[in-house]
Amino acid sequence: MFPKSEPPAALRGFEILERLGAGGAGEVFLAKSRAGKLVAIKVLTGAGHAHDEEFAATLSREASLCVRLSHPAIVQVRAFVEEEGFAALVFEYVEGVALVRLLRFCSRHGVRLPDRAAWHVVERVLAGLAYAHSQKDESLNPAPIVHRDVSPSNVLVDWTGEVKLADFGMAKMLGVSPATRLGLVKGTLGCMSPEQARGEPVTERADVYAAALLAWRLATGRTPFAKFKDDEIELLRAMRNPRLRPLAALRPDLPEPVLTAVARALEPEEVKRTITADELRSIVRSSIDVEAGHAELAELLGRWRQPLLKSVAREDSSSKNNDGEANTGRYEEAALAFDDEGVLDGPTFETYSLPSDAAILATLPIDGPIVEVAMPAASGVGGSDVRIESAPPPPPAAADRSLVATAAGAAAQTGGSKLLVVAAVIAAILVCAYVAYVAK
Repeated sequence: MFPKSEPPAALRGFEILERLGAGGAGEVFLAKSRAGKLVAIKVLTGAGHAHDEEFAATLSREASLCVRLSHPAIVQVRAFVEEEGFAALVFEYVEGVALVRLLRFCSRHGVRLPDRAAWHVVERVLAGLAYAHSQKDESLNPAPIVHRDVSPSNVLVDWTGEVKLADFGMAKMLGVSPATRLGLVKGTLGCMSPEQARGEPVTERADVYAAALLAWRLATGRTPFAKFKDDEIELLRAMRNPRLRPLAALRPDLPEPVLTAVARALEPEEVKRTITADELRSIVRSSIDVEAGHAELAELLGRWRQPLLKSVAREDSSSKNNDGEANTGRYEEAALAFDDEGVLDGPTFETYSLPSDAAILATLPIDGPIVEVAMPAASGVGGSDVRIESAPPPPPAAADRSLVATAAGAAAQTGGSKLLVVAAVIAAILVCAYVAYVAK
C-alpha cells in the first residue's frame, strides 16, 4: 500500500490506515498519529529527485511557508517530512467531500447548489486566499503566499458545511521538477488564469481569477471552457484567451455589486485585474446572506451524505476496500475539472444555468434513474423565499392533472414534429422583422 516497503523513520510515529487516492501532486494516505488523531499524509511526486539541491531547497522553503498558514478556511499543514529520496506533507484530516464531487452529484441530477450555499463556498475560499495573500516576511514586508491551483478538487467541504482550501503552494513545491523545466503548465486545466495557462510567473491575482472562475461555475452550474474538454490544445488556447460569457448576462438576477466584482476578477489582463481576494470577499458578504448559505449547505450535505459517499466509491476505482462510509475518497486528488455534459449554447440564463429550485432540490437524492428536469427561473439570493424542504412536493391537484392531460393530448395531436416548430419560429421572426420595417 505505502510507496516504500516500510515507512521512513520520520513517519514511524503514524499508523498508516489506507490509501485515499492519487493525483499529479502525489499519493494520499489516511493515518493515525500517536495521539490518536486522523491525519492525511501526502507523499509528493518528484521526491525521488530530492538529491537535486535546487529541488530540495524549494520544497523545504515552500513547505515551511505553508506550515505557517493557520486559518479556518485552509487545510492545516501539520508537518513536512523529508529524507533521502522521500518527501511528504502531513495535513489535518477533513471528514467530508471534495467540492468537485458535490458539483458532479448536482450536475448529474440537473440542478446546481442554492445560491446562498454556493456563495458561502466562494466566500470561504476567498477568506482563505485573502489570509494567505496578506502574509509578511520577517521584516514585515508583504510576502503573499499564492495557491496556484484553486479548483473544485482542492476545495474540501466537511459534513457540517465548513469549507477549507487544500494544497496551498503545491504547484510551487513541484515547480522545479524536470517536467516543469520542459515548460509544462502546472495547475488544473480549465481552472487557471490566462497568464498561468501561458506558463508565465503568477501572483496572487491568478488566485483571484481562479476563485472567480469557481464563482462563475457555482452560480451557473456549468463548467467554464467545457466545450474544449476533449482537446487539450484547444483548451489551453481558450484559457489563454478567455471569452467567457459575463456572469451578468447569464445570471442578471444576482446582486449588481457581485456581478461587477466577478467581472473585475475575471479580467483577462493581469495588470487590469486589480480587485483583491479580500475586496471580492467583502462584496460577497455584504450582498449575500452567506451565513444562511452555510446552514443550507449543512442541511443538504446531511441529506446527501450517503448518496455522495456511494458516488465517490463508484468513481474512485482506487478505493475498493471501503465498508459503508469508511473514509471513502474524502481527500481528493483527481482533477475532475469537467462535467459529463457540454455547455449549452442558449442565449439566456434560464437555458445556460442549471436550476436551483427548492422543490427540485427537495427530491434529491434520487434513488431511481436520472431524468431531465425542467429549467425554472433561478431563485433570489438574499431573501428568505428559498427553503430546503425535507419532503418532496405533493402531487398536483386533480385540476392540475387534468390540465396536464389536456396539454399532453394537444401535443399529441400536433404530431410532435420538430420541423413544424422550427418553421413556426422562423415565420414569427420574419413577421416581426416585417412589422418593424413597416413601422420605420
